Amino acid sequence: MAQSKTQLLDSIYTLLRKRYKMGPRPEKLSVMESVIYGICHEGTTREQANQTLVRFKDGFFDWNEVRVSPLSQVQTALIGLPDHETRAERLRKFLRQLFSKTYGFNLEQLLKGPQKEAVKNLEEYEALRSDYVLATVLQQGLGGHAIPVDRPMRRALERLGLVEAGSDDASLRASLERAVPKNRGAEFVDLMEELAHDTCVESEPECPRCELRKVCPTAQTRATAKTKPATATAPSAASASPKSKPAPSPPPPTKMKAAPPTKATPTKPAPAAAKGPKAPAAPPPKNRPRPK
Repeated sequence: MAQSKTQLLDSIYTLLRKRYKMGPRPEKLSVMESVIYGICHEGTTREQANQTLVRFKDGFFDWNEVRVSPLSQVQTALIGLPDHETRAERLRKFLRQLFSKTYGFNLEQLLKGPQKEAVKNLEEYEALRSDYVLATVLQQGLGGHAIPVDRPMRRALERLGLVEAGSDDASLRASLERAVPKNRGAEFVDLMEELAHDTCVESEPECPRCELRKVCPTAQTRATAKTKPATATAPSAASASPKSKPAPSPPPPTKMKAAPPTKATPTKPAPAAAKGPKAPAAPPPKNRPRPK
C-alpha cells in the first residue's frame, strides 16, 4: 500500500534525523533582521547566511549605514553567495523602502497584531514578494508555522515525488505546512537543506550514500537503470519478431555473355613412325631338274 504524503514526510523526517545531527538553533532574530536573513539565505546554507549577517554587523555601524552605502560595499559583504549583486540591490532597496515608511529600521510592531495583518504589511515591500523570504520572516521573526522552500529544497522534494507538476511556491509551502506539524517545521527545513546540499545536489544526486534511497523514487529508478546491461544482445533468427522485416534476398545472378566462337586451329597429322633399314629381298628359287 502506497504511503500518504504525511506518512512519507514522517519517514523522511525520521531518516534524516538519523543521518544529520543538528546543533542548537541560533537566537531568535528580529522581524527586520529576519528579512535580511531571508534574502541572504535563499538558495544557500544556514552557515553562509549566518556568516553574511555577521559581516554586515561587523563591517557597518548600523543598518542605516548599509542603506546609504555604495552598492559595491554592500556587494562586498555578500561575496560568496550566488547572485550577490542582485541580492545587494534587493537588500539595500528593502532598507530604503523601510526607512521611507517608518523612518527607522524596526518592524517589531507587527508582533502585536494578527499574523494575517503582519503578512499584509510585509507584502508591501518588494523584497518580500519572494515567498521564501516571506516564509522565513513568518518562521524566524514572527514565530509562525511556515516552511520556506527555495530552489535546492524544491529540487529534493521533486526527486522524492512530493511536488505536483506546475505547482507554485506558495501552494507547495501550504501543502507542506498541512503535512508537517509546527513543532517539526523549523527542524524539517534544516534537515531538507542538509539533504539538498549534501547528496541531492543539482548536477547529479549521490543516491548510493543518501539515507532516503529506499523511499525515493528517483534513487530507485537510477538503481534499476544501473543493473540493466549496457548493450542489448542481437535477437536470434528463431526469436525474431514476426513483425520484423525479412532480410532482402540476394539479387539474381547476371547472365554471362557467350564468348565469340574461335577458329579451330587445324591439327597437324601425327608424324609417321620412323622406317628402319629395308631387309634384303629373298633370292629367286633356282630351277630344279624335273625327275624323269
